[in-house]
Amino acid sequence: MELYCDGERIYISKKDRVEGISKKEFIEKSETKVVWQSEKLSQTPTMLANTRFHLIGAGGSKLFRMDRRSGETVEISLENEVKDITTDLRDVFFATAEGIYRVPAEKFVESEVVRYPVSDTLEKPIKSIDLLGEFIFVLTESFLYKLSVKGEKLTEKVLADGVKVLSDYEGPVVITEKNVLYMTDDLEVLSNGSYEGVFFKAEHGAYNTFLLSDKTFSVFGKTGQRYAHVEHSHYRTFTEGLNHIYLYDEMEESITLAGKKDLLGDNFQEIDLTTLVGILTASLMLAEREGAEVILREEKGYIDVHINGEHVPVEKVILALSKYFPEVFYLYKNPGYYEEIERFAQKFDLFKVEGKEVRLNTDLLERLLSMHSTFKAFKDDIAKEIVELPFR
Repeated sequence: MELYCDGERIYISKKDRVEGISKKEFIEKSETKVVWQSEKLSQTPTMLANTRFHLIGAGGSKLFRMDRRSGETVEISLENEVKDITTDLRDVFFATAEGIYRVPAEKFVESEVVRYPVSDTLEKPIKSIDLLGEFIFVLTESFLYKLSVKGEKLTEKVLADGVKVLSDYEGPVVITEKNVLYMTDDLEVLSNGSYEGVFFKAEHGAYNTFLLSDKTFSVFGKTGQRYAHVEHSHYRTFTEGLNHIYLYDEMEESITLAGKKDLLGDNFQEIDLTTLVGILTASLMLAEREGAEVILREEKGYIDVHINGEHVPVEKVILALSKYFPEVFYLYKNPGYYEEIERFAQKFDLFKVEGKEVRLNTDLLERLLSMHSTFKAFKDDIAKEIVELPFR
């Protein structure tokens, strides 16, 4: 059993399939309307993640790629049990107890699975991994490692009792058997908080870490403070959307909706996906104003940026902007929202795809630039950040 989501669906894995439930129907009418279904699987996934076009699942020693449009499924059989998975737009990274692996989402076959040689130098068993830009964080029984995506070991830190590693745009977030640790990118502890019970699952978006144990559902901020918690004995898994949390109630055998605003009160401002896309494109326009040549291109379903003639994947732009606009990190953290970027941007004319080139709607973006306080305060820094991306 597992829950996951993207811009339009809540996914639930059960009885050898994954079903997609309409978010709109569930939020507005409390109806669990199934609008998508995978093919029958050889094992029920216990982990789910998104790439650009696919929902990825893992269960036992099986890895699954499910097309988010058709439900068509491809399966990879592995020698060992999958302990954790993480993804970006194009690739799937996963860990077994004995190694770190990578496989392209588009060439999802056993022959394309690559084991990182650095795995031989890591403590075993490996328990959890997560991706942040050009880095992979790896958690073992008593160590936390920082690797490059090419497989080079960069940093390591002794850390006992870890159960899960997640990424924030500033560095890793590590869940131990009793604590939540917020760390810098060089693995120094910034802050920490504690929780009760046996760990089930955690997710981290832009501002908060949501953690489910067998006793409580808790919300932590980056200071380590626990802003909210709900005691329970019946939730078994959950997933985080932009403005809502979806929990699976084992007693009722159903999904329960919780608004982040209800949990956090004035500490949470609802996030509008249209604004996120506007922030992304308006930031590129700022770089143009500083004299950079910025061209957006759309090809094979991917939007990429060319800055002064150098190609920069759009996810790299999203990650760079997250330190100025933390809410944009949601677009990086869950590649399943990429579909919504194009849909919302075109619906509201934020940009228009003309052949392979993408043209910005400058009138609308001018208004966004003038209204958003962060643009006013950091416009020079944001423009410089964009211009320097090809050199990082």
